[in-house]
This record gives sequence, C-alpha cells and structure tokens, in this order.
Amino acid sequence: MGRTACWCEKGNTISNLRLAVYTLSHFCVDFSCFFMLFSWYAGGAEPELVTLGILTYNIIAFGSQPLIGYLCDTYRKIPIAIIGCLLLITGLFSLPLPWASVFLMGLGNACFHIGGGTDSLRHAKGRMARSGVFVSSGALGVALGTLAGKSGSVPMPAPIGALVLCLILLFLFCPSHKELPDSDKPFTLARPELRFWVVILLASISIMVRSYAGSVLPLEWRTTTALFLIPAIGAFLGKASGGYLADRIGSRRVAVTSLSLAVIILTFGFTNPWFYIAGIILFNMNMSITLCVIASVLTANPGLAFGITTLALLCGNVPTFFIAVPQAPLVFALLTIVSIACLYYMLKGKKEEQEGR
Repeated sequence: MGRTACWCEKGNTISNLRLAVYTLSHFCVDFSCFFMLFSWYAGGAEPELVTLGILTYNIIAFGSQPLIGYLCDTYRKIPIAIIGCLLLITGLFSLPLPWASVFLMGLGNACFHIGGGTDSLRHAKGRMARSGVFVSSGALGVALGTLAGKSGSVPMPAPIGALVLCLILLFLFCPSHKELPDSDKPFTLARPELRFWVVILLASISIMVRSYAGSVLPLEWRTTTALFLIPAIGAFLGKASGGYLADRIGSRRVAVTSLSLAVIILTFGFTNPWFYIAGIILFNMNMSITLCVIASVLTANPGLAFGITTLALLCGNVPTFFIAVPQAPLVFALLTIVSIACLYYMLKGKKEEQEGR
C-alpha cells in the first residue's frame, strides 16, 4: 500500500511537471509562429499577402492534426512534440524563404499540439482541467507574437532561443520512451445512448459555429497594445478555468450557462472592452468540454480526438477570410445558440457524469 501511494504521488508530480512544460512550450510555439507570420508586415509585405500566409498556415497547422494524431496513436513512441519544435526552429531559420517558413512552422505547430494535447488527455484521470490549462497559453502566445512580429523590434534570436529552451525541457521531462501509465479513469461526459459518430458530429458542429461566431464581432476599440491584448487575456482565463469548473459542477451546466451568459454580454456589450473581456472568458470556458467529450468516445485515440477539434476550428475559421458578415451581433447570437443546443443534447447531467467516474 505504501509503495502504491508513493508511486501515485510521484506520478502526479511528474504529470504536473509535464503539464507545466507543455503549457509553457505552447505559449512559445504560438508566439514563434505568429512572430513569423506578422514579421512580414515589418518587412513591408502587402496586407493581402500576409492574410494569404495566415490562411495557408492555419490550413497546415490545424488541418493536418487529425492525421498526425492518428499516426501518433498508432506509434506512441514517436517524439512528436520534439519533432514539432525542431521543425519550428528550422522554419524560423527559413524566414528569408517565406512560404517554406509558413509550411515548416505550420507543420511544426501541428506536431507540437498533438504531442501536448495527447499528453493532456492520456493523463487526465477523467478530468477536464488539464486540457484547459494546456490549451490556454496559446492565446497569449498568438497575441504577443503578433505584436512582436509587427513591431520589427524583437530580434530573431528571441523566438529561436525560446524554442530551444522548450526543446531542452521536452527532452528532459517529456521523453516518449519514459511515458507515464495512461489514466485508468476515462472521460464520462457523453450520453451513453448516443452513437460515437453522433457525439463527434455534434461536438464538431459546436466547435465550428463557436469558431466562426467568435471571429465575426468587430472590435474597433482595440486601438492600443493593452486593448489589443484583452481578447487573448479573456480566452486564456476562460480556457484555463472552464475545465476546473466543469470538473466540479458538471460539464453540461458549465457549457450551457457560460455560453448563454456570453451570448447576452457579447451581443449587447461587445463595443465595451470591459463587457467584452467578461463575455469572452465565458465564451471560452467550454473548450476543454468539447475536446474531452470527443475523447470520451475515442478512448483509444486521444491524438485523433485532439485533431478533430482543431479541424473543426479550421472549418469554422476559414469562412471569415472570404465572407463579410452583415449584422455580426445577430449572427454571433444565433450561431452560439446552435452551439448551446448541441452541447445540451449530447452531454450528461452532473449526477450521471459523477456516477460514471
């Protein structure tokens, strides 16, 4: 009994350390990618070219993750996060060849995300908090990387040095050949009478419409650096806290309540930065819920589950590059209500969820 308790305590410490490494690395990875993309502005590139670069990057980074995730589910010893960092470093050195850099960094980003996302699911012990923490830091990395790239004042050694540090930490604390045992407590979020493909479809629809709806509101008040960071700070806080709340009071209750409040606050208050940050925190709280509900029906394929969520995000985001949205607040409200309906239908209530743990 003593040895078992000691091993569990040690395993928890290692697991938490790995989460910290992946979360820090996620920030550095997204910072480096958007530093690369927006450094084109500092180099005098046309805005249309930068937009095309971002779209191409998104398609590679988010669209390739289901395939990479399935591959890593099949061959678990692939050091995919380390491979991702190596590709990203190579991509930064390739910046004089912009399109080569976009390809390498998009692919590197996808590889890293699968590594960190899979780790967060495999060792979650049926809880959603871990996934929310891992994903949350990316929002800050995107915003600060965008500012750094546009400014032209951040030297190239800064993002390269950050990625080298991540590479060292991943080698030391997250090697694939020293894998922790998988959690023996699966997620129990989806209603058992629903077929697995129905759960995946509903969760994907929820993610897609949320991804699109979250991109259509005009934020004309983002005129200073501090105001520019408000959406990223809100997304960070919402993603990091949503999983913890869902573990304690139930995933359906958190998902439906947070999105319902977000609809009201953001539809009528998006023109005010303080209302907006409150609404965007609520809007992002169900990120870990949608990820973990897909993982609950793909128990043997956490990499594929993570990849499906990023593909759904891509499908919701791509139309924003091509379609101008009239009556954006109304579109936002209607689509978010669709997301709420999907989540309410497929998620268990708190009592049923706790009984399954």
